[in-house]
Amino acid sequence: MHIAVCLKHVPDPSTVEVDPLTGVIDDGRVLYMLNPADESALELALRLRPADGKVTALSIGPADAEALLREALAAGVDRAVRVWDASLGPIKPAITSILLAAALRATGVPDLVLCGGHSADRGSGTVPALLAEHLGWPAITDVTQFELVSGRALIQRRLARGARAESEVLLPAVLGLDLDRIRLRQASLPKLMRAKHATIPLYGLDALDLSPQDLHFPAMTLHEVMPPRPRARVMFTPDPAASVEERVAQILSAGVAGKAGQILEGGTPEQQADAIIDFLRQHGFLERRNAL
Repeated sequence: MHIAVCLKHVPDPSTVEVDPLTGVIDDGRVLYMLNPADESALELALRLRPADGKVTALSIGPADAEALLREALAAGVDRAVRVWDASLGPIKPAITSILLAAALRATGVPDLVLCGGHSADRGSGTVPALLAEHLGWPAITDVTQFELVSGRALIQRRLARGARAESEVLLPAVLGLDLDRIRLRQASLPKLMRAKHATIPLYGLDALDLSPQDLHFPAMTLHEVMPPRPRARVMFTPDPAASVEERVAQILSAGVAGKAGQILEGGTPEQQADAIIDFLRQHGFLERRNAL
């Protein structure tokens, strides 16, 4: 069983400070940490790893992202991989999914991919589904519990208003986890020292057989923002040919005529039905019959 876990380094909320004069975040004081949802996914992968299995940790980011990968190595993952290229700018979820899919193919396709459901900085929750699309695998998000049994995963997922649904999926698959936070196990000093000096392979676009054009998507371009155009209101004016009393009544009623009804009395049911049909034809609800 080969399990891959996608990790992301996010700003530590306790270190984010805003300049009271300019309103700009002071980047010099921001520290980064392992995304809490990804931390839970990593610890769960280590718990699920069988004796003959392995766990791979992947992360997309500059050199600063190596810190969380070394933390994963110290916790016990078998391999850590970093994906980055100098040509990359701000990473959007769509680009993240392409890079992760290419990295998984380049480093060995796993049997199961675990992702944190949401990141602490963006929180879009779209990466698991997009990644599964590029891999051609099924994806299940909002997973609160799951169990691996004979090449399939028995899953419980969260629905709206606190409801839960149970299902199963054949492996390989991508799971987006929505767990209560699980703290990553404490690493021993020898493991911390080995992780500190470990070599973490770096995969750029060339190693992933990708080009910058592969990461470009047709996107909507915002040209102008215009407020909604209000509907023209039809102003009522009384009939100038009517008498004064009638015009005053029209003004008081704002031109809304009172509802009028017609009561049919007497006659057979067939005659009453014919009278209703004639009424509907007179008011345009039914087409008039052509004279023979």
